[in-house]
Amino acid sequence: METLAAVVGIAAFAYLVGSIPVAFLVARTVGGVDIRDEGEGNVGARNVFHEVGSHWGIITFLGDFAKGALVAVALEGGPRWHLALGGVFVLMGHAFPIWLGYIGGKGLSTVGGFSAVLLPWAGLVGAAGAGLVWVLTRRFLPTTVTAIVLALISEPLVGHSYAHLVVVLGLFVLVGVKRAIDEPRMREVEAATGWDRLEGGTAS
Repeated sequence: METLAAVVGIAAFAYLVGSIPVAFLVARTVGGVDIRDEGEGNVGARNVFHEVGSHWGIITFLGDFAKGALVAVALEGGPRWHLALGGVFVLMGHAFPIWLGYIGGKGLSTVGGFSAVLLPWAGLVGAAGAGLVWVLTRRFLPTTVTAIVLALISEPLVGHSYAHLVVVLGLFVLVGVKRAIDEPRMREVEAATGWDRLEGGTAS
């Protein structure tokens, strides 16, 4: 019974934290738009960045990042399965929030925050590389890919928790699955808005 209570409690806590729709709230409050129907249709920082404003996109990223970090900090002292369960459900909350009819974001920022707590030194390496790429390109995709790749490659060199690394790798795989699930809806939104998938942003 104690194990069942722990599963339910962790899952509910992580899901509710993850389901806070930061991108939707920022876009609705600041821009008066439903971010699900704008740009690429994703409820995430990049879409807010292009469709509402660059600084609002950064604020959205920090909010989504904080959701993952909060869950990881809350569960870090417990058994590893607590962390794994919390990671899955904070991502599920972000990806399928009940408040938005289960239409959420892909979860990169949220998983990034969760991963930064579990793999702090590798996270710093990834963040440094991502910062350089952002300064050079001002584009989300290469910046995000750089952060993920550098963090995962450097973890065996600067860290020691392979169990944490496995959890993080599993979460990024789930982000990829969510991206595939979103593809049909995003293509419909992009066709309606003129989103330029290669460059990012709505084509003028």
